[in-house]
Amino acid sequence: MKIIYLLPPSEGKNTWGNNTEESPKYNFEKPLGIAKNATEKDLKCKEKRYEEGIALNTDIETSPKLSSIERYSWVMYNAIDYSWMSSEWKQYFTENFLILSGMYGILRPDDMIGNYKLPIETKWLYQFWGTQITDTLNALDVDVIVDFLPGSYGKMIQWKDIHAKIVRVNFLHTKNGELKKMTHGVKKVKGEYIKELCGKGGIVIWYTDNDKKEIIIDVVV
Repeated sequence: MKIIYLLPPSEGKNTWGNNTEESPKYNFEKPLGIAKNATEKDLKCKEKRYEEGIALNTDIETSPKLSSIERYSWVMYNAIDYSWMSSEWKQYFTENFLILSGMYGILRPDDMIGNYKLPIETKWLYQFWGTQITDTLNALDVDVIVDFLPGSYGKMIQWKDIHAKIVRVNFLHTKNGELKKMTHGVKKVKGEYIKELCGKGGIVIWYTDNDKKEIIIDVVV
């Protein structure tokens, strides 16, 4: 069974890099016109931070490069803790996880990328990507796609047109004596779960061709 896992990028990014060339496997055209002309509302910041964001987007082609797994930081990626994985865990992560990006489209964890600031909700960005992400995922001809995307990045995909089975993971905790879907702290829990999956060699899924296209897995934490 061929499985891929979809992750969002992080808003926070590590800023360093080196002078190597970009190396995205899925070489989409970047939405540079949108990125360079984004508004303060689009970039969710003002004044100096906004100017810095526009400068990053303008200079992305010549900026220092890092692998995407090193570029993205903050809560979920810190919990995934890629740098401390064993070589076997890293291999599983690199071969089976993809990261969706408003700037790059689809990234592998080892793709070399520049720094940028471009929230997916930026005006015209969904229209720019259109069906490109859906078409590329279908071309991979996988059996299962495990969706770890928040709703905003999930909108990059026309799910009804996806050929593979779709697995979505709900993280639940006990609140007032009842199991409830987590709304706070879920990024850290998700990152820890992803790291655990890599150690186990992937998620275990049982289904038949007659099962529904979407499969829900509940994880109690």
